Amino acid sequence: MSDDRGGSILMGYLDNLLADQEQVILKAHRHPMFVTLTMLPLVLLTIALWVAAGFAASRLDGRNESIVLIVLLLGSLVPLGSALQKYLRWRREEYVVTNHRIIQVEGIINKHTFDSALDKVNDVQMRQSMFGRMFGYGDLEIITGSEIGVNKLWGLAKPFEFKRALLEARIGRDERRNARRASDQQPDEGMEAARLLAALTDLRDSGVISPEEYEARRRQLLRQT
Repeated sequence: MSDDRGGSILMGYLDNLLADQEQVILKAHRHPMFVTLTMLPLVLLTIALWVAAGFAASRLDGRNESIVLIVLLLGSLVPLGSALQKYLRWRREEYVVTNHRIIQVEGIINKHTFDSALDKVNDVQMRQSMFGRMFGYGDLEIITGSEIGVNKLWGLAKPFEFKRALLEARIGRDERRNARRASDQQPDEGMEAARLLAALTDLRDSGVISPEEYEARRRQLLRQT
């Protein structure tokens, strides 16, 4: 399976998770070095079994040759399949920042999804070892106000970009929320001003306050709004 197809399958699954007006800002994986290190022994074992099968084919004859070849070739499928499984698991494990939340997707066939709303994110801590700085990976701890408390992402590729995208998304969400609150409050303030002006007019018409007092209070009210 090619990377493009794998990406399209994962993106199709991710599209089903997104809410209306939710947009993906950044997608990230664990650093490829980690999956390479876990796959390398299995790939080397597979190659060793293939070499052994070739050696056996050149030295053995007849029935023994067939039995040994079958055993070695079938045996090589075990580490090869395990290496492929590790690659697919790495390829399908993805960390996503949207304008609403952080999403973590895991699993090849059976999918597991974890998410944290940006509103719940209290702090983001990053740790990088010397090797992490050399090869471009790091660990992130996303501290939230949810029951999970801390969401740990270890071995993340380009952790600075992920942290920056997460913080910018949280800031953008706060700004949009404050703008909505301000726009919601404006009609209320206008209605309150109209109510107070009507009350002043009633006081003037009933003779409780003089026209001069009415005009002074009206100007003060208009300045406040």
